[in-house]
Amino acid sequence: MLNKISLLLFIFLMTFTFHSNAQKLLLDSLETILKNATAEQKPVAMAELARATYETNPKKALELAIRASLQAKKYGDKGVITFCYATAGHLLMRREQQKRAAAYIDSALSTAEKSKNKLHKGFAWLRKGWLELNEGDNEQAMSAFIKADKLLRASSDRKSYSYRVLIDHYASSIYAYGSDTLKQHKYAMAAIQMAQQSKYPDDFQIAYMTVAHSFFSAFEVNVSKRNLLDSAMYYYSKAAQVYQFNREKILLQSNASLTALNMANIYFKYYPPRFEDRARRYVNDALNIARKTNIQEVIANCYGILSEYAMRKKDYQAAEKYLLTGITELNHASPGVDITRSRMILGLANLAEQSGDKAKALDYYKQYTDYYKKVFDAQKLATVQQLEEQYHAEQRDLEISGLRERAKLNRQINWLYVGVAAASILVLALLLGFYHYKLKASQQKILLSLQEKQEAELRASLGEQERERIAAEQALLQDRTEWLERELLAGTLKIEEKNAILELLKDKSKDLNTDAAAKTMGRIITQSLRIEKEKDEEYHSIGDIHPGFFSGLQKKAGEGLTRLDLKYCAYISMGFDNREIASRLGIEIKSIRMAKYRLKQKLGLEKEQSLDVFLQSFENR
Repeated sequence: MLNKISLLLFIFLMTFTFHSNAQKLLLDSLETILKNATAEQKPVAMAELARATYETNPKKALELAIRASLQAKKYGDKGVITFCYATAGHLLMRREQQKRAAAYIDSALSTAEKSKNKLHKGFAWLRKGWLELNEGDNEQAMSAFIKADKLLRASSDRKSYSYRVLIDHYASSIYAYGSDTLKQHKYAMAAIQMAQQSKYPDDFQIAYMTVAHSFFSAFEVNVSKRNLLDSAMYYYSKAAQVYQFNREKILLQSNASLTALNMANIYFKYYPPRFEDRARRYVNDALNIARKTNIQEVIANCYGILSEYAMRKKDYQAAEKYLLTGITELNHASPGVDITRSRMILGLANLAEQSGDKAKALDYYKQYTDYYKKVFDAQKLATVQQLEEQYHAEQRDLEISGLRERAKLNRQINWLYVGVAAASILVLALLLGFYHYKLKASQQKILLSLQEKQEAELRASLGEQERERIAAEQALLQDRTEWLERELLAGTLKIEEKNAILELLKDKSKDLNTDAAAKTMGRIITQSLRIEKEKDEEYHSIGDIHPGFFSGLQKKAGEGLTRLDLKYCAYISMGFDNREIASRLGIEIKSIRMAKYRLKQKLGLEKEQSLDVFLQSFENR
């Protein structure tokens, strides 16, 4: 019976543990927070208050949780809805309403998929794992805990560490009672590490209890290792100290009653009788707290330990009294404690048999049979309900799987449509691009042709302008050349005349220096000045000749005219007769006639053609 009690203790420890939201989060402060919360904040505050109220008023707590879920749906925050659904599912499961609990937690997970809040999503998976753990599916529970832990690791919220304390606590319980004590202890130590991060008193209490039970489980595998039992008692004591020093801050008071009960059970089972006083002290502590928190199972187990102590002393009357008192306190408990009640009645039957009261023993056995039948029927009903739930869950999973496959197919079809549309748009874009390219190329070709035409016209225009410029420059150069030739011709004439005068003066200077000679020189000089003046006038007259006159004559004569020939032509073109030309040049008239004859030949004139008329008409061309 004691082994069964020990097993029940840990089951209830696992079942009734949940975290505190803040270090000073008590019922009064939560109610104040709820009053002052905005409309959007009320659902979360109400859900927190529901979780905190459950130990003292389960019915009110459940009503608050359902109201919180309804209010959360009004505001549409998926994270808040997830949290409220998960909280309601947790409380419904504690009220032994498995169907509704599963529905709420499934809704929480479904809503969580649409939320980006890692904290609330992790909390939903935590409650899913807890639900599977209570239904005995450790594999599914562990899978849910792993998902929850992964999500909570991505959250920086302080609460995430508190949730992870629970994950490690539940994971540790999966490996309890010798199934794998090393893994049990590993998760227990991880719970302490998380509690050190969250710093909530409730988390420290749960973590120390988890570590204590890991040592106790290892000890029960090998009872020769007394140090494991000492370690278990050490950590149970630390859990009790956390409660004693933070009594007003601890939200989950029931954990303290479980700690005290476990210590009392260890003293009874593994310590000498002289430690009975300590065991009774812890039993009384457990009873006081359990009565305040309405944990009937703890109360029943406390009376079971007291009854066992009485039986050791052969005090059957006291032992019976303790068991009857425990059964009486269970009369107002939920039907879920019938199995505990039946075991206590079986204990009464054994006690009556040991005391020699066969009739009473038979009566107790009959009561045990009735209660056991109730328990069996309840278990059978629970099994049927569980199978029914599993069937519906499988059907729901199949339906969800079908919907997912259909959704996947629809997505694939939609993507196919998108791909076809994208390909069509791409082809159209390519065609438009090709057309645009061809159009642009055609326009470019036309533009290039126009540019080439314009460039050709420009080059032609520039060539014509260049030719005109070159022609103008050549004409200007020719005019300048002819002007220089005229200047040279005039200068030559002056030099020749001056030379003639100088020769004359030279001849005259041979005479003596007489007055007659002086007069003659003066006359010569005067005449020379007059002639020079006339020459200047002639020079200007020659300068008035058409610029192309000399070049035209040279061209006609095949560049065969001398400077003297050009001088003759100039005088003739100005209308001077032979005598005037001879006078100006200081030669005989006969020489002028001979010069004209040569000029006609050089210019290619006919015999009957007049040189004077030709030159005068040539100058005017």
